[in-house]
Amino acid sequence: MSFSVKATDIETYRGVVDVAGTPQRIIAFPAGVVDTLDALGVKLVGMPAGIHLNYIDQNQASEVGTLFTADLEAIHRLQPDFVVVGTRSAKQFESVSEIAPTVDLSLARGNTYQAAIQRMNDLARLFDKVEQAKSIEHELTQLRDQVAASVSKTGSVMVVMVIGRSLNMLTAKTRIDWFQSELGMTLVGDDSKQLGELAPISFEYILAQNPDWLIVMDRDAAVGKPSSNVQQQMNNPLVNATAAARKGQIVYLDGVGTLNAVGGVQGLKNTLQQLEQVFNDPSRF
Repeated sequence: MSFSVKATDIETYRGVVDVAGTPQRIIAFPAGVVDTLDALGVKLVGMPAGIHLNYIDQNQASEVGTLFTADLEAIHRLQPDFVVVGTRSAKQFESVSEIAPTVDLSLARGNTYQAAIQRMNDLARLFDKVEQAKSIEHELTQLRDQVAASVSKTGSVMVVMVIGRSLNMLTAKTRIDWFQSELGMTLVGDDSKQLGELAPISFEYILAQNPDWLIVMDRDAAVGKPSSNVQQQMNNPLVNATAAARKGQIVYLDGVGTLNAVGGVQGLKNTLQQLEQVFNDPSRF
């Protein structure tokens, strides 16, 4: 008698891949995938050092390099049967795939929220966690809808990421694309013609755009580096002259779910909870 091994087809950044069986020894590099697998209850044998997700038990797995560079010897020693790379670690795909079955689960830009839900559901089917995924998606949908209802009357929103002393505007072309496509925010656009994701700006630019709301995130704190003291930086005459400041509508998100665990479902939940609190009563945040 012969027994067939189930195969699960999952959508990857490099096309649809059939994965045989249910992997048992999993390594994940992207912080967002580590986040989602943790939410689904999938244990890892390996993850990168320094992912800085304070809600994840990072002692559960062995270190296998960094977000950018895989430790191939460490991976080989762990004998994984499934490795996930993506985004920062995507360049490691070829070298890691020589050791173990590897998929690239980088998220395509356009609607990071929906891409994250699709990635979670693919992983849930692979690891027999469909019921858990349904529960997570239901909770996220409710939160999303609550935030969207609050956002509908907000006016223009500028999102600023602070890295050290550098100000960078995040637009609908970046990892916060879903703020506009899913939540209905009217994000200030990028007219700086910058290449890549970041649009370097100045305090003068913030005043010139004069947003109704200013959402500020400390990228250094979000990835485990010393804080950039963003509230102190934003407390200056130029920012204080904006409509956002006059209306008391400058808010600070911790940024972990948006800037670090990109596409992680726990990160999405955390971000939505903060936004729901902000837009319903900014004084409570």
